[in-house]
Amino acid sequence: MLELILNYTLAFIMWLVIARAIMSLFTTDMNNFIYAMLYKSTEPLYRVARNVFPKGTTFFILIIIIILRIIIIKLL
Repeated sequence: MLELILNYTLAFIMWLVIARAIMSLFTTDMNNFIYAMLYKSTEPLYRVARNVFPKGTTFFILIIIIILRIIIIKLL
């Protein structure tokens, strides 16, 4: 049960990061409701990632999430 909850939570976060990356190609206007929602929901993750990887990008965040999902599936 815990495995499923963690896996689905990480999958949801992964899709939010992917959606933010795609939206940032088109707009970074905070008046856009969808972009503002994605920004506010993923910015804490980006802030932590920037502290760990100063030159980190969305790619690093996605790699970390995928690795965590694999570890959770294999260990739990």
